[in-house]
Amino acid sequence: MRHIAIFVPESAWAGSVTLTLEMLETAIAFQERKHQKRSMSVDLIGLTNKPVPTYSGVLITPKLSVLQASTQYDAIVIPAIWDIDSQYLQRHKILYPWLRQQQEGGAIFVGALTGTYLMAEAGLLDGIRATTHWHYANDFRQRYPKVDLKAEMMQTSDKGCYCCGGVNASLDLSIYLIQLFCSQSIAQLCERHCLMGTRRDYQRLTVDTIERKQHQDTRILDIQNWVEIHYAEPIGIHELTARFGFSTRNLSRRFKAATGVSLQTYIQEYRLEIAKALLEDLSLSIQQVCFKVGYESLTVFGRRFKSYTGCSATDYRNRMTSGSI
Repeated sequence: MRHIAIFVPESAWAGSVTLTLEMLETAIAFQERKHQKRSMSVDLIGLTNKPVPTYSGVLITPKLSVLQASTQYDAIVIPAIWDIDSQYLQRHKILYPWLRQQQEGGAIFVGALTGTYLMAEAGLLDGIRATTHWHYANDFRQRYPKVDLKAEMMQTSDKGCYCCGGVNASLDLSIYLIQLFCSQSIAQLCERHCLMGTRRDYQRLTVDTIERKQHQDTRILDIQNWVEIHYAEPIGIHELTARFGFSTRNLSRRFKAATGVSLQTYIQEYRLEIAKALLEDLSLSIQQVCFKVGYESLTVFGRRFKSYTGCSATDYRNRMTSGSI
C-alpha cells in the first residue's frame, strides 16, 4: 500500500486540494470496480487538525496535524495558495522540518503553482529545477536563489520534486501519481472520465519522460529541454551539434549514456507521446496530428505510431475516446 498526503495550507485554492483528492479517490474507486487490490491511501494533513479556511472561504478539515502524522508517506502534494508573503511563510515554520524528514524517508513531492513556495522554504528545491505561478516568478527567484527556477515551463521534475505552473498541469501530475502508484490502465480511465476535453500545449510527464531526465548531465538536459519546445520542427543532429557545441560522435555517446536511448529514438518517441495526447482531441484530424508533431508523411507517421504503440492511430483514438471501462 502506497501512502499519499495532501497538505492543506491556509488560503489554499480549495479546488487545488479537492480536485487532487477526488482524482486519487476516483482511481481507488476504479480499482474496486475492476476487483483490483487497493494500492494507495490518501490523508489530508494540516498544521493542526482543525478546519482550515481556504481562499474562497470553504473549510477543509485535515485528518491529522503535521505533529500527529507519523506515517512515512510515498508522496506529498502541496496545493496552490493565494497570496504568499514572508508572514505567511513564517506561520508555516513547523511544516518545514516535517517536509525535510519525509524527503529523507524517500517521499516524492508535487507542488502546484504557489505551493512550491513551501517546498522551497523547506530547502527541498535547492540546487534543482522548479517552476511556479508566473506572477510570482520574480519574487520566488529573489527569495530562493539556490533554486533553478524555470518559470517558462508548465512542469518540471528533478530529484523527486515535481512542480507545475498551471491548473491543467496540476491535474496531469495527479494522473502521473495514479500511473505511478496504481497502473497505466487506471490512470487512463481517470483521465478519460475526469479530464476529457482538457487542452494542453505542453508535454505531460510520463514515467519514461521523467526517468530519461533523471541524470546529472546538464548539457544533455539542455538538449532535451530544447527538443521539448522544438519537436514539431525538423531536427537534425548537425543542427544540434552546432547549437550546443558537440561533435557528432560525442553527442551521440553522451546522449545515450545519459538517457539510455539514442538521440533519434528520443526525438521520435517524444513526438509520438505528443501525438498520443493530441489524438484525444477529436477536433484534430489524424493528418493534422501528424503535421503538428513534426512528420511530413502520413504514411511514415502511421508506420512509426503503430510500431511504437502496437495499434494504428485510428484504433488508438477510438480506444481512448470511447469512454468504455
